[in-house]
Amino acid sequence: MDNFSVVYAVCRAALAGDRAEGRHQVDRLKAALKRKGATDDAAMLDRLVKELDSPGLRGRSGFEPSRASSAHIAFPGEPLVSDKHVPVDKDSGAPLAEVIGIDRLPVQPPTLPLHVLGAVQSVLNEWTHAEMLDRMGLTPAKTCLVFGPPGTGKTQLALWLSSQLGLPVILAKLDGLMSSYLGTTSRNIANLFAFANRHRALLLLDEFDSIAKLRDDPNEMGELKRVVNTLLQELDRRRKLGLTVAITNHASLLDPAVWRRFELQLELPVPDVIQRGLILERYLPPLEVSAGQMQLLTWMLVGCSGSEIEDIALALKKSSVLEPNTSFLERLQRIAASHSDRLHPDIRSALSSDKEELADLLLKEFGRSQSRVADALGVNRSTISRWKKDENQSKEEIDGRPKGSSTRH
Repeated sequence: MDNFSVVYAVCRAALAGDRAEGRHQVDRLKAALKRKGATDDAAMLDRLVKELDSPGLRGRSGFEPSRASSAHIAFPGEPLVSDKHVPVDKDSGAPLAEVIGIDRLPVQPPTLPLHVLGAVQSVLNEWTHAEMLDRMGLTPAKTCLVFGPPGTGKTQLALWLSSQLGLPVILAKLDGLMSSYLGTTSRNIANLFAFANRHRALLLLDEFDSIAKLRDDPNEMGELKRVVNTLLQELDRRRKLGLTVAITNHASLLDPAVWRRFELQLELPVPDVIQRGLILERYLPPLEVSAGQMQLLTWMLVGCSGSEIEDIALALKKSSVLEPNTSFLERLQRIAASHSDRLHPDIRSALSSDKEELADLLLKEFGRSQSRVADALGVNRSTISRWKKDENQSKEEIDGRPKGSSTRH
């Protein structure tokens, strides 16, 4: 066995629990693999080290990266490298896809709700236990459709899944395969799938709805119907050869026959309050925020996608550097004004109101916790108590007046 002495040393370090020695031996093994040209295997070791070094990854993602990353899926076909020439559109010369090597795939998955985490883990389990399924006459699912609003992490999830399976990615944006020339779009689809079927890789079909549309749409010409038929035929042919993931923001546009071609169908929703907090924890450091400020942020970002939350977090970090003398609330107010389309109109309106009105709203949102609201707004708890006392007195004065009385004298 090649490099057995290094493998033996890695095993010895692992069994002895010596992390530093194990890391040293893994580096030796990577160097040996690169010298032999086994760049994909070396890249897999690189990813394994990065994942194990990533702080809190296991606790935050809900996955076990060390087990999933060890899986090499036995697909037929040639190895695929990043500099491989991809097919092109013969009329425009534009490439039909992009090859993404294992070393360029994301280390972490997107932050997902628990029920989606469980579904994704089930997908990984099918592939990491492919031999067990084979003994029962079963095969892992080879087609998956990922759908949901823009910015919810669909592409990142697909790329991360491929990294866990040890596969490079053939990324094709299907809107780029469309051509105004009769028959060219179908030819592009056939050439793309022929290329993918020759190699061991995950085929990722982005902007899937641009081609896989309803064939009974009266506004579409017969050419699109022929294109959809070609796509369906190619999907059927590929199921025996490799893994295919399709992504769409507009699931309602897909032809029913397209849905049936995908064994797995994952919907990624807009982040809930727990997800919003986890996404902020990922992107806010090294900026520190208090518990009350974090709760204000998660409330403010209701309805935002993961990418929008990331943008807001980055804007807050920039503001903390460039405007260090402004209060936290003032920064949020300015960010709300400069990211208007990302925030709900009621949220923007509430943030622009005076502190007393905002405090009254947040007390209802924060479970009547005056200390948490005071922390979020940067005031003393006694100030919140005084505001509430003044508000209650005003209500009592109004309620105590006879019917029809006026405030004028």
